[in-house]
Amino acid sequence: MLLVEDAGSLVNGQFALLSAPPVPLVGWTVAMVLISMLTHAVVLPATVLMAASLMLGRSLSPSVVLRTALRRAPATLAAGSIMLLGTAAIVAAGLGVVWVTAQLWLSILVMVGLAALGAPFLLAVPAVILEGYSGWRALGRGYCLPGDRLGYATVTLVVGVLGVPVLGVPVLAWQGLDQLVPLLPDSIVAAVTGVGYGMAGVLATVFQAVVLASTFLFLPYEREQERLSEKVLRLLPDGRPVPARPVRVVVALALPGLLYGGIALTNPLGWVEISETNVTEGWTRESRGSDGSGDAPSLSAVDLRAIYPGADQPLMVMDSVYSSPRLLVCVDAACRDASLVWARRERARADPVDASVQLADGRLVLTTWLEDPKVQHSRLGNAVRLGLLICDGNGCLVPAGGKPLSEPTFHPSGSSVALAVRPNGGLIVVETRKNEGPAGQPDPESETVSFTFCDDPACSRPERRISAELESVFDNGNYRSLAVAVGADDRPVAARLNSENGALSMITCADAACTRSRVTTAQHGRDMDPMYQSRERGGVSMAMRADGRPIIVHRDIGDGSVQLLDCRDRGCAQIDPIALAGPSHASTLPAVVTDAVGRVLVAYQDPAARQIMLAACSDGRCDSAAVGRIRYGLGAGLAMTLDGQGNPVIAWTDDNGLHYGSEWALRVTTVLQTPRG
Repeated sequence: MLLVEDAGSLVNGQFALLSAPPVPLVGWTVAMVLISMLTHAVVLPATVLMAASLMLGRSLSPSVVLRTALRRAPATLAAGSIMLLGTAAIVAAGLGVVWVTAQLWLSILVMVGLAALGAPFLLAVPAVILEGYSGWRALGRGYCLPGDRLGYATVTLVVGVLGVPVLGVPVLAWQGLDQLVPLLPDSIVAAVTGVGYGMAGVLATVFQAVVLASTFLFLPYEREQERLSEKVLRLLPDGRPVPARPVRVVVALALPGLLYGGIALTNPLGWVEISETNVTEGWTRESRGSDGSGDAPSLSAVDLRAIYPGADQPLMVMDSVYSSPRLLVCVDAACRDASLVWARRERARADPVDASVQLADGRLVLTTWLEDPKVQHSRLGNAVRLGLLICDGNGCLVPAGGKPLSEPTFHPSGSSVALAVRPNGGLIVVETRKNEGPAGQPDPESETVSFTFCDDPACSRPERRISAELESVFDNGNYRSLAVAVGADDRPVAARLNSENGALSMITCADAACTRSRVTTAQHGRDMDPMYQSRERGGVSMAMRADGRPIIVHRDIGDGSVQLLDCRDRGCAQIDPIALAGPSHASTLPAVVTDAVGRVLVAYQDPAARQIMLAACSDGRCDSAAVGRIRYGLGAGLAMTLDGQGNPVIAWTDDNGLHYGSEWALRVTTVLQTPRG
């Protein structure tokens, strides 16, 4: 643990490596593996000797047993090295079968068969320690000893030496501790698991030794049993027996696990501490499938949109993509128990949710497109207007008294929407709408930005103002190319990204009513090679400092790098760019929040290291640390919020995205100790 430096972390109260281990740690790990193998070459024969002496009515002291095992260690190592080469040959044979036939089951069958044929060679260990054979002769002695009971010996050794201790005990221990851990407080999880795994390892070795000793002594026929037992009894070393001290032994075995638990509890090295839950673990493919049909809502790997702390329910993840919006409601802080509910039973007329925000009472407000039957088109059907849904843990409803927030349109996909809460509890809705061209179709070369002010969450008296005209080519395929934030003075700031060239425009209001607005360019666009341009990378995530200065993060549409833009003024006419991650092929947009002490927290993907990163930034510098390990692949969703204690909570999808039905998971990570920043 002392060698892992900043690569270490505590995940659910237990030590884990989320970052690549430092080079010294790799060297020490190899050294410790070698030392462990050499130690096992002494411990296993010593335990076999102790077990055999007890079976024959003798009791030897541990010091005598260890001296004997050390004296015969060269022969044990010689026999063990030969068996290790045989194991490598078995693995090579299995890999060869896979390479030739491409059948994994056939490869496993071949390796199991070869391992069974070689199982009697394991009796070389008692042949060395009990009869004093040399390494090569011990192998022959062990294989010939069963005689015509070779099949019985093979089954006994495969099950008792390889099956139960190598597979059974660790698997049972892992399963039992895995079921126990969620019921334990994090303060004792590491101690319990450390002691449990330590005991399981010792018990596995003891079980192997007892099976080897009993098989070696009592496998031959009755006429051979007395002769072999007498021979072994005569060869046993002399020593005075010592009384058993089970309490001391148990305490000694528990000490490493307790030390491990103490380090995990006190965290003296300042590692990042996180709590992580795989929300979709145990879900069936139908319950999280990509098809939203049927009475029950489903969840797919591309649905994640935002995450919010709940009031009665600690977390609510809002998601929607191709169907009506859904809410994933977590009923506990770790999101181990979650349920999906429809945000709206009937299907939306056009595009689903574009924006969402949380009210002070914990409810969510979602924007959606609602049909306007008064405006119809012979070919396009009913027009739609922008409206709201107000949601709690049970679902969503159109608020009573709510009014339309936009003019009717037949092309809702040509608009982007952003939403923010005002200091008085009302809402600000920002909408971009493409201007009409000569033929009445949306003009991709220009758009209008409007602000709608509401004094209440239902928007019963909306006031809509046209605030800006933008002359650029915008692509609305990315749902987060528009963002809005509101300062303590009730003045909104909107950010609009041009996903054709990466230009970033800021729209600021001179007063709370936005009677006058100003457009500034926070980041100029640039010509890009279409081969390396990715519109999916486009998008902005914005937060507001207490003094009214915006903080913006985005992923470059050209090279995929992640950058933080720290604005010196409200309009971002001057910015301090901070690079967080270099070029990559990732497309997921980072998330940004500000905490209670004014730090800027940014969550993003690092594709090269396959990690979820959290950066804590202040005074123009950022400290980053890994807070999640990507198991399957770069997912399409990432969102962040702060819980009631001010800890960052990151929701992200872990998805290889190779084909329909591929493995994926929705994970919720709570960072209990953030980077220093």
